[in-house]
Amino acid sequence: KYLDSLYDKQEFRELSYSLERYADLNNVDILWRRARAEWEMINMKGKQKSTPDMQVALDLVDQALAVDDTNSSAHRWKAIISNAYSSSFGLKRQILDLHIMKYHLERAIELDPTDATVLTLLGMWHMELLELSWYERKFATTFLAALPECSYEEALEFFLKAEEISPFSWNRNLYLIAKTYLRLGDRMKSKHYAELALDQPVVTEDDKKVSDEAENFYRNNFVLL
Repeated sequence: KYLDSLYDKQEFRELSYSLERYADLNNVDILWRRARAEWEMINMKGKQKSTPDMQVALDLVDQALAVDDTNSSAHRWKAIISNAYSSSFGLKRQILDLHIMKYHLERAIELDPTDATVLTLLGMWHMELLELSWYERKFATTFLAALPECSYEEALEFFLKAEEISPFSWNRNLYLIAKTYLRLGDRMKSKHYAELALDQPVVTEDDKKVSDEAENFYRNNFVLL
């Protein structure tokens, strides 16, 4: 509980130091938490993320899964970290590795159907593919026969399920519901969820980023000029 309280307070460096005391333990819960702490410290660097740093986090989460591949949190963090790691090599690698992210997200939700964050991430997996530009899609077809099947309807289903399980817990999920409804042509529901996203408290850097995006989205689509 103490270790998780450090995470909740975003004291990631202290959390990493505390977890290193248990480095000799081959324990799945220690290993995925170490991977998570490393990942959060990488995120603190903003755009200065380095591939070697990501490799450290990826190695830790791989060790966790080697110890116990039925741990849903380890699968969740494998999906998150591996996708970022692939992205650091460019669009081609990221697209080629999409199946890795999806596999671990689906395995995580199979092991823990109440994980709202994983449901949001599954919806984001669909959205990221759907919103590739024409050029990016054309580029992808040079090394893939076809992109994986996805739809806004499926993305929305994941986002709404996440909201049902954990209402108003993540402004990003509310904002993504708003974006998806707009893509599906339902402006009234889109506006409603955008307003909900903007009503949420801003605590973390991610909250602030989402709040800014949601504000621009709302201004561009629902404020009369």
